[in-house]
Amino acid sequence: MRNRSILSFLFIFTFLCVQAQVKYTIQLERPTSVSDSELTDLFKEYGDIRQVQVSGNRLVLTVPSEEDYPISAIRDILAEKQVAAVEYNTQPGTFTNASKKNLETVKLKVYGNCGMCKDRIERAARSVKGVVMASWNEDSQQLVLKYLPAKTNVDSITRAILAVGHDVGDQRADDKVYESLHSCCKYDRPTGTRK
Repeated sequence: MRNRSILSFLFIFTFLCVQAQVKYTIQLERPTSVSDSELTDLFKEYGDIRQVQVSGNRLVLTVPSEEDYPISAIRDILAEKQVAAVEYNTQPGTFTNASKKNLETVKLKVYGNCGMCKDRIERAARSVKGVVMASWNEDSQQLVLKYLPAKTNVDSITRAILAVGHDVGDQRADDKVYESLHSCCKYDRPTGTRK
């Protein structure tokens, strides 16, 4: 009889523990440079976050409870790799906005010439905490940015790009930095830019 009581208790306890768990399904905005394995690695140090799966821009994971890991905590973990949780659900079929403020999207005129410029410009933009995506087009000289306004702003991102030698809009990068660029990266500098 005692064994049955113990087994019943264990069964009920296990059932309640499983019931308390929450499964998040999260839609992500992430840089193309962040791999699926890098995302899953972010959660390895959190032993009670389980069943982490990444597929494209979708993350699924199980946490002990929403009180232990509210969406704000998951957002903070993802921000380490400049990944934003855009929407999430804990119930199939219903999505909720995951960020207190939505991502801002802006386009900036950034001067450059080649693939090396593209890499340098995008890397500089993504180095700013809060930038989720940066994509520069050589033909249009346009940089498309997605960023979290709670973490950064256009001025901070612009300064990072100027610091690596690329003029942004009417702002001119330092002449010494521009002169140190590889010869193929020396774009025609616009007139009328200011330092």
